[in-house]
Amino acid sequence: MLSYIKKIKKLRKEKLFSICLAESCTGGMISSKLTSISGSSDFFDGSVVSYSNDLKKRLLKVPETTINKYGAVSHQTALSMVKGLKKISRSEILVSVTGVAGPDGGSSKTPVGCVYFGLGTKIKNKYYYTTIKKIFREKTRKKIQEKSTEFILKEIIKNLSKI
Repeated sequence: MLSYIKKIKKLRKEKLFSICLAESCTGGMISSKLTSISGSSDFFDGSVVSYSNDLKKRLLKVPETTINKYGAVSHQTALSMVKGLKKISRSEILVSVTGVAGPDGGSSKTPVGCVYFGLGTKIKNKYYYTTIKKIFREKTRKKIQEKSTEFILKEIIKNLSKI
C-alpha cells in the first residue's frame, strides 16, 4: 500500500489537491495509511471516523430516513456521507466508506465483506459524486479493512487524473 501513498504524494507535486475522508468500517485505517509518510500534510486534510449511525447523522448530516430506509451499509448512506464531508471540508477529493467488516453483522442483503464507497471529485469548481459497491471475499475483519483501504487508494489515484 505504501506505493499508492507515494504515488498520491508524487501527484501532489503535479496538481493542487487535498483529500478528506469519512470512514466507518475501516475505522481510520485509510487515514493511518495516508499519514504514514512524511509530507502527507501537503495532501491530507483530515478525516472523520463516523462509526456510529448517530455520528453519521450528527456530524455528516446523513438523514435518519436514509439510514432507516436503506441501512447504514448502502449506496445512499455512502453518498450522504461523502456529501456531508463537502459541508466541512474544502478538499478536492472526498471519500466515504461504510460496510460490514465482520466477522459478525452480515445479512443476505449486506453480507460480511460488503463495502460501499462514496467519492466526490471537484473538477473545475464543481463536485461530481459516485458510489461503488464491493464484496470482498476475505472473511477476517483486518483483511476486509485492508482490502477496502487498498481499493480506495487506487480509486483516489484514478480520480486524481480527472482534476
